[in-house]
Formats: sequence, structure tokens, C-alpha cells
Amino acid sequence: MPRPGEFVNSARPGAVWAVFVTWNPDPDRLFEAVASLRAQVEGVIVVDNGSDDVEQLAAHFASDERLTLVALGENRGVGAALNVGVRQALAHDPQWIVTMDQDTVVSDGAVAAILRDFAALDPDLARRCALVALRPHPQPASIWLTRYAERLMELRDHGEFTERRGVITSGNLVRADVARDVPFNEAMFIDQVDFDFCYSLRRRGFVILRQRAMTTDHVLGQRHQDGGRVHPYENAQRFYYVVRNSTFMAVRRRLPVRYYVVQVVVMAGAFVSVNGVGSVPLATAIIARGVLDAWRGRMGRREYPLLQRGRH
Repeated sequence: MPRPGEFVNSARPGAVWAVFVTWNPDPDRLFEAVASLRAQVEGVIVVDNGSDDVEQLAAHFASDERLTLVALGENRGVGAALNVGVRQALAHDPQWIVTMDQDTVVSDGAVAAILRDFAALDPDLARRCALVALRPHPQPASIWLTRYAERLMELRDHGEFTERRGVITSGNLVRADVARDVPFNEAMFIDQVDFDFCYSLRRRGFVILRQRAMTTDHVLGQRHQDGGRVHPYENAQRFYYVVRNSTFMAVRRRLPVRYYVVQVVVMAGAFVSVNGVGSVPLATAIIARGVLDAWRGRMGRREYPLLQRGRH
């Protein structure tokens, strides 16, 4: 539990460091994302998970003395990369660490604006808050299930912020003192790392707030358009990790069961829509494999032949 007076409700402009996690990014989009945040923070750390074009990234960032590229040489997963980046950032004694995906572009002045809004919060609420999230523009998802799932994450309003059960990783300003004590879950490898981290914070008595103003352009996975509707789509590998990790969380009461069910249904529907009705047995096998591994606690990186099938 946070203690009264543990956190001072203020932040100087140089108190924020950014951590980007990359894996085979679109270089132009990544460079745009880093540039959008570079002038708003004290420094940037890019942790690369074994990208094929890491030399290109290194050459591009080499001239910036306040930008560090950490090449892991292999894909160790989102949680592991975040932990590496956070440790690097903590060495600079920041007050906040903002975690970023490789494809999220931040509006000018967004960091200063969210810190101003945070400074105006009730002092007791600010002390209990471990994470303030920049809000992305709405994703092009028009089905009612997706909107319903989003509402399940909302708890209550606090003026310029909404309290939430969980938020996506990209655009989160995490208090440095909290980041020092609460690591990201490396066993999940990819997907649901963000909601698991949020659960860990809330279990410790902290509050998670997301700004009401929309200040980031975030690309959430792939998109599939079907009859005027746009759905999220992930390939078989990502589909497996979402099912496995969200099942792992749901059975341990770390994720609302209704949110879990909606997530699996929407992703399975999109997978079949893209790959055709003949992919129903494959989708069923992916779900079964993910659920079984979750129940058995088989986490980390997993390679199965069926995860190489379907459209990539």
C-alpha cells in the first residue's frame, strides 16, 4: 500500500524518461514515434527484441546522445524488454517513466499537459495513483462487443481522468518509485503484459488513471474490414498468446471474465473471417492449446506447428 506523503504531487520537465520496445518495426513509423516524444522527455531508451534490421535502427539513433539503443539480440518478449528499459531509465533517477510501443505517435505537448492535469488532482488521489495513461484516439472497431469490452475496463471519473482496471502499455507514465518495485511479468512473453502489470498495481492498493483527452495515435495490431465493419486481427501466434495469457489471468481473477470472453470471441471471429470458414478447426485448436497451457502454467515463449498456419 502507498504511504501518505510517499509521492510528491509535482514534476519538473526533465523528470520523465521514455522506454520503447521494438521488434521488426516499420522504421519510418518508429522514427516518427520516437521523434514525437523525444522533445517532451529527458531521454529515450529503445530496447530491441532481436529485430532483423537492428543495424538500421542503430545507425539512425547513433547521433542522438540522449537516446540509447539496447539490442537484446533475440526476442525475449515484451515484459523482459520493458524490465531492461526500466532498469536503464531508473539509473537516471527520473520521476516518471513512460512506456511506449514502436508504433505510437504522441501529440506535441502531451506529456506536459498530462502532468499539469495530474498536478491538479486531489492530493490523496495523486498519492494513490501509480500510473497515468495518455489516451489513444479510438480504434476503428465498430462492433458492439468491442465497445462493451472497453466499458468493462472503466471504473469511475475523476475530472480530467478516468479510473480504470487496466490500460494498454503504450503511453503510460509510471511513477519511478513504483516501477522500481513492481516488474513486468516476463513469463507472459507477449500480450496481456499490460493488464497483468495493472492488476499488480491495483492489488497493491494503487489507482490507475487515464486522461480523458486523446493525445496519441496508436496502431493496435492488424485490422480486418468486413462488410463495412473493422475488426482487430492477429495471426495464429498472437491469437495463441492472447488466449493463453488472458485465460491465465481470468482463472486467477486478474482479469474480468466477461472481458476475457469478449476478447476471445472477437479475436476468433476475426481470425475465421480473414482465413475462411475452413479455418474453424485451426481456431478451435489454437484456443484449446492456449487454454490448456494456461491451466498447466506453461508460460514463456512457445513454438507449435499449428501457430505457423493461417494468414500472417
